[in-house]
Amino acid sequence: MTPRAAQARGLETRQRVLEAALAEFAEHGVDGSRINRIAERAKASKERIYAWFGDKEALFDTVMRVGLEELSQVVPITEDLVDYTVRLHDTFAERPDLQRIAVWAWLHERGRAEGISTERLEGYQRKIAVIEAAQRAGRADPSWSPHHLFAALIAVATSWLMAPVELRQVAGGAQDDADAARTQTRKAAERLVRVNAATPTADRPGAGSAGRRGGGQGVGDGRPDARVGDHPDV
Repeated sequence: MTPRAAQARGLETRQRVLEAALAEFAEHGVDGSRINRIAERAKASKERIYAWFGDKEALFDTVMRVGLEELSQVVPITEDLVDYTVRLHDTFAERPDLQRIAVWAWLHERGRAEGISTERLEGYQRKIAVIEAAQRAGRADPSWSPHHLFAALIAVATSWLMAPVELRQVAGGAQDDADAARTQTRKAAERLVRVNAATPTADRPGAGSAGRRGGGQGVGDGRPDARVGDHPDV
């Protein structure tokens, strides 16, 4: 075998390991996954996996990074946040492995300040910047914190896909239909994103005494204030 052929074969094996690890971690999480099952599925030796990636935690970090990068490429965020939410829902419906690895990543890293790459943090900062731009352009409700709005849209995109089996059975086949789930996802996202005429001025980020002195009007928009209970407190 030539050196080039050996290198190509090694890359193919490494890719099989990543795909096998993605399936294993998506199904079992970090704690429940086993390197020997990954090796068996990838038709690779455990020794080679350890040599390439280190221990199980390091392999999960690699799989998590690759999976989240793929998700960002497949579902790029735009200022049309409703469309983004529906596309995210569609992708998770078609690729449950990506949804699961994303959820495991969020759970695994909750409360973990160290070890999160600068690249991933910058990726989220870019997403928040897009949401802020949509709010400035009047395409998204500015009363939301952009960070909480993003979290809420992720929750909407994944809500029915992660709903308990019992709830799906109670809802019946019509509500479990893919088109129905997609329609409900869009409607929920629209309710979150839509610029709400009933939004109290005091609830808007940056709205202070100047807005309250304006005779109950929104800052520069002429919209009347409403009861605090008319809008979610974020």
